[in-house]
Amino acid sequence: MSRLSIYETGWIDLVFEDRNKEYGAYQLRRDSSKTLAMAFVSGIALIAALGVLFSISNLMNKPIIVATPTIFDEPITVTPYTVLPEKPKTTASSPQTKAPDETKANLPLVVSATPDPTVEVPTTKELLNSHSGSEGGTETGTATSSLPSGTVETPSIPIDEKTIVNTTALDKLPEFPGGINKFYSYVGNNFEKPDIDGGNTYRVYVSFVIERDGSMTDIKVIRDPGFGLGKEAIRVLKSLKTKWSPGMMGSKPVRTSYNLPITVEMN
Repeated sequence: MSRLSIYETGWIDLVFEDRNKEYGAYQLRRDSSKTLAMAFVSGIALIAALGVLFSISNLMNKPIIVATPTIFDEPITVTPYTVLPEKPKTTASSPQTKAPDETKANLPLVVSATPDPTVEVPTTKELLNSHSGSEGGTETGTATSSLPSGTVETPSIPIDEKTIVNTTALDKLPEFPGGINKFYSYVGNNFEKPDIDGGNTYRVYVSFVIERDGSMTDIKVIRDPGFGLGKEAIRVLKSLKTKWSPGMMGSKPVRTSYNLPITVEMN
């Protein structure tokens, strides 16, 4: 008989040889290793479960520790706290927008306009009369003229339709219907007052051309003090639809240059 280990299942077959293996003893011995392993695992699982349950029970039944209050022998006096009113914050000094003075805003805008001074040109008749007689008085006898004999002609300037003539060379200045003061009144009444502090005087120099049909063209600013006064002057002059009587040289209308200084007084 060969040696068999008791830890192997071969010896079980040897013991139960020629015996009834359907009996429970054979099955118990054959499955003993498996049963032992299952019992071992089940025991460990049971022990672990008991440990977990014990830990949870300790956490849930942990006593609540209440701190013992401190008892003072002497009473504590509580001083009421007085809330001081908050001082208004002073912001950094910033330039404040000055409210427009209603009194100044309602004052009318004073606009004065004056044309360039006109130089008077002596006529041919005045030139002839200036040579007759003497400075000391009237002399008797025949007056001798130093002018050449014959017809005296006024020197002529070649003028075409595109030539612009200065007012000093005209025989007749341009005229505004109703007089020049009506023209000044229109400019003053339609000149919108800019938003400028009062007390200052500004002057805008404007030039324009009075055409042969009396219309105003080529309106431009010669000198602009700023504050939008130059643009406002051009706007007012362009809004004027009334035509002038054109300047004349002899019997012929010509294009005339006209300078207009506009004085704006801010009251």
